[in-house]
Amino acid sequence: MIRTFLFVDADNQLPTLAPSLSRFLKTIAGQCERAIVAGNAMGERVKNWKSKLSEHFPGVEISCHLAPIRKQSADVRLMFELARFFHDQPDSAILLVILSRDDLLVAAAECLVERGQNVMVAVGPAANGNSLVTDVPVVVLATPQQTAAHAMSNSQQKADVKEDAPKSEGQIVQKAIDEIRAKLTLNARGGYAASAVGQVLAQLGHDKKARANIVKQFPNLREVGTGPDKRLIF
Repeated sequence: MIRTFLFVDADNQLPTLAPSLSRFLKTIAGQCERAIVAGNAMGERVKNWKSKLSEHFPGVEISCHLAPIRKQSADVRLMFELARFFHDQPDSAILLVILSRDDLLVAAAECLVERGQNVMVAVGPAANGNSLVTDVPVVVLATPQQTAAHAMSNSQQKADVKEDAPKSEGQIVQKAIDEIRAKLTLNARGGYAASAVGQVLAQLGHDKKARANIVKQFPNLREVGTGPDKRLIF
């Protein structure tokens, strides 16, 4: 039986993907042996992922790690966990599944494949429709909303298609702002942590270039501070 190890970037992918992920892994590899979750945001995303994994992967060992609130800190924590497989001899009975769109973790997956390891990347659908460009196998997991849509009538599905028509650039920026204000808490000194803003945009499926372009269009944008203390005021 294949031994599956799951690596979850909690700051990049939403825990609502857990049911679809469970169904997929049971189909291709049986049960998951261990799940490693890393993220920051005061641990809320990590807690939510742990709860969903416990529900949909009963009996699986779950290791959770809270990374510093710093850009790509969760990615680095997961890379430390992946390092043992980089140095171990390849084992055809082991499958590594990395749940993230972040460039660092996709690059890590590519390095592991070059070493002979069996690796897949799993992601939720991107809001902008962009797909990952990599030689590593990628599976796009259905969200609960998508699963429910398949049960709707043809007429309702046509209505959904109209609602899901490509958004204008202004609509994309406004949606990003709405998500940021809904998910993040204002800093006591004003604005939002730049790293946290980037994480919200990544969850919406925007790559690094798209995130930078969206932020530039925030109305009355001011950037304050540097490094991990950088804040965006808008």
